[in-house]
Amino acid sequence: MQRLATIVLLISGLLLAQSPLAGEANQNPQQNLKQSPHVAFSSKFRSVDYLFTDRAETQAVADGANYDVAIREVGWDLISAVGRACNSVKNIQAIFIDRINFKDRHSLVVLGVLADLEFLAFNVESSLPNTTLKELISAFEREHVSVIRMAEASGVELLISNK
Repeated sequence: MQRLATIVLLISGLLLAQSPLAGEANQNPQQNLKQSPHVAFSSKFRSVDYLFTDRAETQAVADGANYDVAIREVGWDLISAVGRACNSVKNIQAIFIDRINFKDRHSLVVLGVLADLEFLAFNVESSLPNTTLKELISAFEREHVSVIRMAEASGVELLISNK
């Protein structure tokens, strides 16, 4: 619990330190993409915190359920595979989940990870610029988790691939 509180405080500090002034908000959109998202609630698997954004709960309600139902319906196989992959990469402390798809498609939309107390976004358009993210993608493959880049939104979609 103390570790989670520390992470939330660090994320809040990062947001305050990196928030652009009102006149600068549209001048550097890449900087805005690198900021860590707002955390609404969290859970833990092994040593990795699952940090859910406000949108995850909002979308679950829009889909006719709440967070508890959505997370149960998405499936333990996916939740545990993502946790094992994140846990296997040395410096990942948390993963930011923006949506839980549980109706037609069982998947998680992930914005990025917290590694060495730095938010690393998955919303890059070319190759992954960071060694940690490259290692995580390899770990997802080992755990049979497909990573699908999303054209219409930032982040990636994670789902169990056919073995």
